[in-house]
Amino acid sequence: MTKNPRITVDDRGIWREDDPGKSFGIAWDEIHSISGYKLDGITKIYTCVVFDWEYGEYLELNNDWDGFEKVLSAIPKHLPGILQNWYTKIEALTVKDESLIVWTKA
Repeated sequence: MTKNPRITVDDRGIWREDDPGKSFGIAWDEIHSISGYKLDGITKIYTCVVFDWEYGEYLELNNDWDGFEKVLSAIPKHLPGILQNWYTKIEALTVKDESLIVWTKA
């Protein structure tokens, strides 16, 4: 069984650690947009949140990874203008729905 990544968040940005000591992530000021979708994992439905860079790369996080809740609580502090119910909109999606963009940098 594969171990889930660990997610951390700080004043610089959001960081994903797939293996101990090997993390990567996105700085708050690099986030161009946030979107989300539902993923059918066969035994479980996942809510996925995607943080996009302007040039097309992205950082994808699943709702069952350690640290996900900390990211959710940090987002309003670091991304002005994001709607209060942005994550509720993503959670309301089904696996048949298209990805939903909930925030774009002004």
